[in-house]
Amino acid sequence: MPVSRFFRTSALTGYIGALATLAVLLFAAIAVHSSPLTPSIPKIQLTFTPAAFNAILTEWTPAGVDRFKAHFLLDYPFLVTYGAWGFLVATKTGLLAKVRPVTRTLLAFMLPAAALTDATENTLHLFFLFNNESIHPALYFVAGSVASVKWLLIVGFLVIGCIKAASSK
Repeated sequence: MPVSRFFRTSALTGYIGALATLAVLLFAAIAVHSSPLTPSIPKIQLTFTPAAFNAILTEWTPAGVDRFKAHFLLDYPFLVTYGAWGFLVATKTGLLAKVRPVTRTLLAFMLPAAALTDATENTLHLFFLFNNESIHPALYFVAGSVASVKWLLIVGFLVIGCIKAASSK
């Protein structure tokens, strides 16, 4: 199956592949780096209260909390790469060429929106970790909510994108 069937011939093809490669490498690095953390990072992402968030930090011990803090150095570049990759795949490749424009537009903005919610969640988590003053409990609910939206957008992009790409062959 020739590559040109899936990708329009353009200078962006190399950039899309490079973004995909970088995203996979960053994801792998995050997974390896955070693998000692139990419970895992997605568990803390889906906390909605100060008590739940702090309970996980307590389970991690100070060394685990430091590992969590350090993972943000990889996570911010990761969210930029997957957001850009999702937009370019939906708008600049032939994978979704036969998909209705409204669906293609929806897919084009799903991963960038997920990246924005991921950045919001990361920023809130860093605020929780480095702020010694009282934090309003609603902010923990916001962090858990934007993390939930992030995961729904990522899964939605993958499911819809795969179904639509497979059905347009």
